Amino acid sequence: MKRSFKSILFSLLIFSTAYAGDKFNNLTEDYLTNSASLNVRTVIAKDPKTSSKVLRLLTHDSNKQVRQYAKNNLK
Repeated sequence: MKRSFKSILFSLLIFSTAYAGDKFNNLTEDYLTNSASLNVRTVIAKDPKTSSKVLRLLTHDSNKQVRQYAKNNLK
C-alpha cells in the first residue's frame, strides 16, 4: 500500500513538473475579467509558474495590486 501511494505521488510530481511552464495557460480573458475573484486573480498573478500569456492579461487587471504582481512576474 505504501509503495503504491509513493508511486502515485511520484508520478504526479513528475507530471506537474513537466507542465509547470504552462500553469494556468488555458485561462481566458473572459474568465479572468468576469468570473475570477480578486483572490483567484491575485494568486495567479503571484505564482511564478503562471504562463506569460496569462500574466500579460493580468497586467491590465482592474486591481492595481494584481497588475503589479503580474508585471513583476513577467520580468
